[in-house]
Amino acid sequence: MDRTHGTQHACTIRRNTRNMQTINKKATPETRNRERPRNKQQKQPKIKAKVIMSRSALWRQEGNFKEREKRADEIFQLACEEGRRRNNALPLWGPDDSFHFNPLLLRNTIQSSYFQTCCESLSNWNAVIDEIYYKVTHLQPFQAEKSPSTAFCLLLRLLTLRMTAHQMDLTLKHVDSPYIRGIGFLYLRYTGPPEEIWKWIQPYLFDEEEIKVEMSARPTTVGEFVRRLFSGRDFCRTTLPRLPILVERDLQVKILQADKAAERAAFHFKNSARMAYFQTLGSKVMALYGDDDNPVQWYKAEIDRIITRDEQTGAHLKYPRFVVSFPEYGNVETVTLGELDVLDGEWKHDRSVQASGRERQPSSERALYDEVRRRERDSVTANRNWARRPPSTKDNVASAGYRRPEPEYNSYRQPSQRPNEPRVDKTTSRGESVNTVAPKKRSQEEEAAIAEKKRRLAARYG
Repeated sequence: MDRTHGTQHACTIRRNTRNMQTINKKATPETRNRERPRNKQQKQPKIKAKVIMSRSALWRQEGNFKEREKRADEIFQLACEEGRRRNNALPLWGPDDSFHFNPLLLRNTIQSSYFQTCCESLSNWNAVIDEIYYKVTHLQPFQAEKSPSTAFCLLLRLLTLRMTAHQMDLTLKHVDSPYIRGIGFLYLRYTGPPEEIWKWIQPYLFDEEEIKVEMSARPTTVGEFVRRLFSGRDFCRTTLPRLPILVERDLQVKILQADKAAERAAFHFKNSARMAYFQTLGSKVMALYGDDDNPVQWYKAEIDRIITRDEQTGAHLKYPRFVVSFPEYGNVETVTLGELDVLDGEWKHDRSVQASGRERQPSSERALYDEVRRRERDSVTANRNWARRPPSTKDNVASAGYRRPEPEYNSYRQPSQRPNEPRVDKTTSRGESVNTVAPKKRSQEEEAAIAEKKRRLAARYG
C-alpha cells in the first residue's frame, strides 16, 4: 500500500468522526454563543443586563418626582397670583385656578416642562402671541400619550396672564396666524362671560380663513370652527364647560341660524343664474336683519354694492358679500350670501328650486328653538337604554324570533278539528253561513251506557 494514500485515508476518517461528534452533540446556549460568525457582517448577540434598582434608589426617584410636582404647583400658583393682581382684565367666568379645564388636561399641562418654561420666560401678552406664531400648528388639546399640546400650554399661560378687552379684540382680528385667533376663541369658550360671548363671535361666524383643528384632520374654516366650538360641549375628546341653560339655548339658536345661512350660501353659489342676478346692482332681494330689539327676519332690500375682497387682509372671498339698503326703514347693512334670497314669484321658472324642494323662507325663531330642544333630547337618549320604554314580554318573544308550535294530532292537546271530518253549514238568524264540524253518531251500545250512567246518578243524588 502507498504510504501517501494511507495517510490521506486516515485524515479523512478523523475528519468524518469529528463531524459526526459535532452533529450528535446538543447545542446549548453556551455553545451557540461561542460559535464564530460565518462572515464578517454577522455580529455576536449582545446580552442586555437587567437593571435592578435598590429600595433606596426607588425612594429617591419617588422623592424627586414629588419634588418636581411640588415645584410645578408653585410655578402655577405664582402665575395665577400674577393674573389676579391685574385690574383692567376681562371678567373671568368660573374658577381662577382651574379655568374649567378637564382635571387630567390641567394636571398634565401644569406638570409639563414646556408650560413651566412659558411661565418663566413669557411674561406678557406680546411674548405669548409671538410664541403662538412660531410654535403652534394645530389646536388639539392632547398629543401622543396624553401629553398636552403646545396650543393648550400657551392657552393656559394666557389665562394666567388675563387679557384685556383691547388685547382680545386684537387677538381675534390677528392677520399673522389663524392659530392666534383660534386660541382667542378657546379663551372665550373656557372663561368668557356667557352673556358677552355672542357679541365677540358674531362677526366671525362666516370667516373663510383656513385653520387646522386636529393634528391628523383636514383644515377647516375659522367660521365653521367657531360655530362648532360654541354649539357643543365636546372638543377633540375633551369636555368643555357647560354654559347657563338659557344662554346656551339662545346661543345654539343663533348658531343654528348661521348654519342654515351657510347652507343657503352654498346653494346660491352653485346656481350661476342666481349669482348673476345677485351681482347686478339694484336687484331687489330679500335680506335678513335683526338687532337687540328686533328678532332676525326677512325684509325687502336692494343691492347697492358687492364686496369680493376682505377689507382687512385683501384676500379674495370665496362667497361675495353685499351692501344692501332697506327702502322701508332707510338703513344700510352688509350681509353675506347666505343672508340673501330671491323675492317670491321671481324665480318660478327656476326648475332647480322646485326640484330640490327647498323652502324659500327660513324657519322661524320658534321652529329653530324647537329643533335645538329636539337635538338636546336626541343627544341625551342616544345609545342609552334607560331612557327608553322597557320592552314587554311580547316584544322580547317577538325579537327573539320565537314562534308558537302548531298543535299536532294525538298530542296532549287535541285540535278543534280532526282531519278528514265532514263539515256542515249552518245559517244564522242574519242569514250568514257558518262552517261547523258535524256531530259524530253514537252506536247503540254507547247510547245504552250513557243512559245507564244517568240512571245511576239520578238514583244516587235524586
